[in-house]
Amino acid sequence: MELLKILLNIKNFIEIAVIVVEHPGDGPAKKERAIKIVKELMKINDIHLPVPDQILEMILGFAIDDFVGWANEKLWRNQNG
Repeated sequence: MELLKILLNIKNFIEIAVIVVEHPGDGPAKKERAIKIVKELMKINDIHLPVPDQILEMILGFAIDDFVGWANEKLWRNQNG
């Protein structure tokens, strides 16, 4: 699979995982659940990145934080008001 397709799939997995785990509070626990979901989706889809697991988790954590920040500003806000 081309690198761009892999990265787009992972981006989609992150978005799905964040939406699945979303509920008020429990930020760190939700982030850990989202990381587990993304890693499981990667495994199911036979997607492997050539980086150590700790680095992958760090990258996923940053990407999840970024998407949550965007969702808090654009997505969740619009649903509440």
